[in-house]
Amino acid sequence: MKGRIRYSLICMGVIAALCAVYFTMLVFEGEMAGQLKSQLRENLRLIETAYVGETLGDEPQKLAKFASKDLRITLIDSKGGILYDSDAEAVKMENHNDREEVVDAFAKGVGEDLRYSSTLQAKVFYFAKRLNDGNVLRLGMRQANLQQVFSKTIPYLIALLAAIVAASILIAIGLSRAFISPLQKLVDQLGTPELMDIENVYKEIAPLVNTIRKQDLELQLTIEQLSNEKQKITHLKDEFTANASHELKTPLTSISGYAELIENDMAKPEDVKVFAGKIHKEALRLQSIANDIITLSKLDGQQGELFDLNEKVKLWNVAHSCVEDLSLNANKKSVQLALEGDKAAEILGNSKLLYEMVFNLVDNSIRYTEPGGKIAVVVEPGAIVVKDTGIGIPEECQSRIFERFYRVDKSRSKETGGTGLGLAIVKHIAEVLHATIHLNSTVGFGTEVRIGFKV
Repeated sequence: MKGRIRYSLICMGVIAALCAVYFTMLVFEGEMAGQLKSQLRENLRLIETAYVGETLGDEPQKLAKFASKDLRITLIDSKGGILYDSDAEAVKMENHNDREEVVDAFAKGVGEDLRYSSTLQAKVFYFAKRLNDGNVLRLGMRQANLQQVFSKTIPYLIALLAAIVAASILIAIGLSRAFISPLQKLVDQLGTPELMDIENVYKEIAPLVNTIRKQDLELQLTIEQLSNEKQKITHLKDEFTANASHELKTPLTSISGYAELIENDMAKPEDVKVFAGKIHKEALRLQSIANDIITLSKLDGQQGELFDLNEKVKLWNVAHSCVEDLSLNANKKSVQLALEGDKAAEILGNSKLLYEMVFNLVDNSIRYTEPGGKIAVVVEPGAIVVKDTGIGIPEECQSRIFERFYRVDKSRSKETGGTGLGLAIVKHIAEVLHATIHLNSTVGFGTEVRIGFKV
């Protein structure tokens, strides 16, 4: 990191130095060009004065006394012909009527241009002016003269560049150390009490220190939560194993006992059929427990993601199927089972899971409703309500009835043939479908369970 900071600062310094030298050269070149133009104008003014005063228009060759190695003088007539040129024979020169500075001089009175001269074989600054007699007086100076002056400043510019680069390197080293020092100290003191005092020394890194403290606290809380969750899961696993073993042990013991009596000829002939019926009943109970355990295992953890939850489901159709399939059980107990509500209600979900949920709720109501009681399945927009006139649930037990194998009245539950997993399945399906469960129950008056869905 320190090396990258130094490299970046040095590069910035070098780029800044190059830009400074480049723009200095541009400014200097522009200034020198301006001085050159001013010099040409002044020379032209002096030569023009002498031209008029000495009537050099009749003897243009006398302009030679004003010419020099660096200064070229040309006199051009109104038609572009060359009357005199200090650097070439006028008679051999071509017409200058198309030269830009000459065109501007005839049209505007003055003109200037920078271009390559085939006569001098060099770039030349030209400045021309129309005289009172209609001729144009033009002065020219080679750009090489400007370059010669400019070349003398190059060593100084190189020295300036080197000085800026050297200063950039030194500043980069110093700044990188200044940047890294507090961070290095912060790294060295992570997890120590001294970390609390770093922000008092380095105010700039106080937000970073606070963020580290916050993340450290969040990490500790997360670890603690994970530990608690792990303990909770372990406890639930042990509790489920114990409850499942107990629930399976009871019917297995009955099956084993009745089968042993029949096997050892200890049962009377007229009792064999009775014992076989009890064995069949307990076997069915085992099958129900196994099926419910399998259903719960599919709903647990990530396995719930295997269900398609984007199916358009009509709540009335699901409720109608459950009521139809459980009507025989209701009739056996002389319980009135009715379906009512909104036939058009529709949600996005999974029809199989919804059926399983409503089936378990209605089946549970049938088990705990006395003969002559009533059960109503009500379909609402975004909800299904199952309400009965059953025995009700004590208030202190209502928070636990969705736990696995939990029973309010264990002796009565065994009589009804329940597995103790029906409401646990309802709860897990609700979690998979992102639905809410609202329970309202009063002992002796009945129970109402409302399942709310996202529409």
